[in-house]
Amino acid sequence: MAIPDHISVRGAYVNNLKHLNVDIPLNKLVAITGRSGSGKSSLAMGVLYAEGMRRYMSALSTYTRRRLGQTSPAAADSVRHIPSAIALRQRPTVPGIRSTVGTATEALNVIRLMFSRLGSPVCPNGHRVSPTLDIAKAMDLPNDGESGMGMITCPTCGVRFMAFAAEDFAFNSTGACPTCGGTGQARTLAANRLIPDQTLTIRQGAVASWRLPGRNFMPFVAQAIGIDIDTPFQDLPKDQQEQVWHGERKKYAINIPSKTGKIFHMDHAQYENAFNAVEDSLATTKNERAIQRLNRFYEFGICPTCHGSRFAPKLLSQHLVDQNIAQVSDMTLTQLAAFIPEIYHWLPADMQSLAHDIIQELTQLLKPIMDLGLSYLTLSRAAASLSTGELQRIQLSRTLRTETTGVLYVLDEPSIGLHAANVSGLLEVMHGLVNQGNSLVVVDHNTAIIEAADQVIEIGPGAGVAGGRLIDQGSPEAISHDTHSLIAPFLTGAAPLIVRPQLVTEIKQTKQLQLTVTDRFNL
Repeated sequence: MAIPDHISVRGAYVNNLKHLNVDIPLNKLVAITGRSGSGKSSLAMGVLYAEGMRRYMSALSTYTRRRLGQTSPAAADSVRHIPSAIALRQRPTVPGIRSTVGTATEALNVIRLMFSRLGSPVCPNGHRVSPTLDIAKAMDLPNDGESGMGMITCPTCGVRFMAFAAEDFAFNSTGACPTCGGTGQARTLAANRLIPDQTLTIRQGAVASWRLPGRNFMPFVAQAIGIDIDTPFQDLPKDQQEQVWHGERKKYAINIPSKTGKIFHMDHAQYENAFNAVEDSLATTKNERAIQRLNRFYEFGICPTCHGSRFAPKLLSQHLVDQNIAQVSDMTLTQLAAFIPEIYHWLPADMQSLAHDIIQELTQLLKPIMDLGLSYLTLSRAAASLSTGELQRIQLSRTLRTETTGVLYVLDEPSIGLHAANVSGLLEVMHGLVNQGNSLVVVDHNTAIIEAADQVIEIGPGAGVAGGRLIDQGSPEAISHDTHSLIAPFLTGAAPLIVRPQLVTEIKQTKQLQLTVTDRFNL
């Protein structure tokens, strides 16, 4: 039996697809194009990715499938010869507060290894110890409590001490700043958010933190203490207001009336003041959504201890050349690439081979990221502050490093936010995935990407109900000469590409833009 060379889709009717029949070549770069809303993403994500992921999931155990979540079959009569699929979405999931460019790209893992193996530590007596192979060897000993893993001797004063290991430089673990816990932000409970409207009574919900889950009985505890819960908070006596703000934790016996008239009795209802209610809720949850809900009570600023670096201050004594790990993390990727030769020049001759092995991993990791036009990013940049285009390109660079084969990659408009000069780098990464033995389907409007594809699938002719049909399929060369193709005039240059309007002369001269916001959120 011959090995299949294409994915066969028959009768696809996801969203606006009109029972589409199409064959997608395997081990090729295939571009799906067409007008916005024509059904491109419905074919790529709704059929190819959905079915590829579902079939991979179906090969797992029932227990694992239950943990990961079930996926429904794609809305199509049949999909044959589809590999396991990975999608790089147009709108990737927004990373958490602890994620940075360094952790998202895994470059920080290599940097931490460099500081522990190649770095220059400082002994407890303040003497700087030059990098040696002995330090690197001490870091590679078994961590069994007997081998002396990480123990080195200061050549100046002879004291033996524990140098920092790679794990010690992890700000999401033991290397976290003790003040901010590795987030780089100091948060303070804002009193005006705990009780935002002091004209309300406590019974009416004046204390917002008492409306958190599990604390809806707190007004009855306050009443048991002797606080008037039916007078506007602003009119309460100062001692009662102070009790709400900072009252001591104590347990009280209370009665809670229900809507049906029944009375529920609690013998040991613990009182939590307005501040405690939030702090205790935060201390008992690891759920990201719950933490986000609690964060609305806080005001955030730069951590005064680590100054936003996230690292414990003690780690900054260890240097690579003349830089600590926070300084290296604040370098742009371009600056980091330029810093690498300085490391080689700084290290002794007998450490060059070890340095090469570690640094080569870093350079191989940085190259696809820089090729994708992200050389301006720093490793310390919060991942949540990245645009969707930047996040997707980081995903793409990480995918290339996995060196998988036989996988279907589905990319949804990866050129969004990408400068025209960096499209060649994106194409190099995509061809790299294909050369590793994978199949790649990309949804995009960029003519450079369409022209570089092995095959083009055009969906249309219009958007919504006017779309969902196969207009044309073939090589870019064949498509460009097809009179039925809507994209052909743009490939040949017969139709002008839409160019963003230039800034008016006044803005160019003043370099200022006036913006008026009538009504947006709290503006």
